[in-house]
Amino acid sequence: MNQFSKLSLEELIKKKSTTKGVLIGFVTIAVIIALLFAYLHFFMGKHIKIVTLVPLFILPITWVPIFITIKSLNEEIAIRKSKNQL
Repeated sequence: MNQFSKLSLEELIKKKSTTKGVLIGFVTIAVIIALLFAYLHFFMGKHIKIVTLVPLFILPITWVPIFITIKSLNEEIAIRKSKNQL
């Protein structure tokens, strides 16, 4: 059974919006961290060890469940809208 089948269309749209906001927040934080590392390396002359960058490389992997959730929400919203149009 689909985890979103109990929610109304309005709740699905709100959940999709919230999930997108969370994803945008995570991506923004990752970009800020990457820019900070670049600034420290190129302008401050700080040598950053590759081990320090591992969290930055791993971070996009943690976004996969969020993308899957958004895809599932989009599918459920499309199904609901097609049912409403009939």
